[in-house]
Amino acid sequence: MNKDSVLTLAQKEFSDKLYEPSFIVLLVIFTGTVLIYLQNRGGGDNFGEVVQVIAVFFPLIGIALGYDGIIKEKNNKSLNVLLTNPVFRDNIITSKFLGISMTLALVVFLSLIIIAASDFLISGKIAELDSLLRLLIFGIFTFLYLLTFAAFGLFSSVWCKTEIESLTFGVLVWINMCFAFGPTIIMLASIVSGQTLFDMTENFASTASLFQNISPLHHFAEITIGAQDLSYYGGFGIQKDVHGFLDTHYSLPYLLRYYWQNIIILLILPLLFLAASYISFLRDDI
Repeated sequence: MNKDSVLTLAQKEFSDKLYEPSFIVLLVIFTGTVLIYLQNRGGGDNFGEVVQVIAVFFPLIGIALGYDGIIKEKNNKSLNVLLTNPVFRDNIITSKFLGISMTLALVVFLSLIIIAASDFLISGKIAELDSLLRLLIFGIFTFLYLLTFAAFGLFSSVWCKTEIESLTFGVLVWINMCFAFGPTIIMLASIVSGQTLFDMTENFASTASLFQNISPLHHFAEITIGAQDLSYYGGFGIQKDVHGFLDTHYSLPYLLRYYWQNIIILLILPLLFLAASYISFLRDDI
């Protein structure tokens, strides 16, 4: 892999994203969420509603950043020109992924700065180090969660033939994962276990938990506020005793040990979609 080529292409992708409507929409939505947070800053329950807004609606913006990454290059023939130069396909995919990652990081952490600055301007008090660390960690998990959907959007842009097909595929996945995932889990658990939610046996609960582990939303919900499901029509959203990294009753080292599996999964998921994009792109006949 040519690092210079990757960095150059990633910088170009990042610059292009800054002038796209999707970036403006992403920035506006994040800013709107910050305003919601400032209006509901009275307690953890209110912030839990903001976390649900992020978990349910923001993945669509992540998909919007990646769905046309490769297809757009194919349609305007710039991909053919690019491949005639000493640039390999793995460099192109990696640079696209890095460009999308930088765009998401800019918006997420810019919003965190706005939150911290707003708290200071309103209260006149500097936030404690522990609060700032928890806010930073929340931002990292939010970034990884959105990056999973953005990486999936990049994969769909390689796998699908048209931009409309890629966007439609991404939207269908978003609807299933973030709106109807709870009822879907209940249905699958009922089919596999032969029981219903009303039985609430250990077999049904364990089967539902296994299916939940395939969802990035489940891991984001657990690691932030301790809920199992934040989908809009959630059907299996049991609240745990430990309310995620926003729970100040527990130290950060304890929470790191408690949620280490969720952290690893959120780290791995974007890389899995990146690998899938790379494999699919290698097999694509351009």
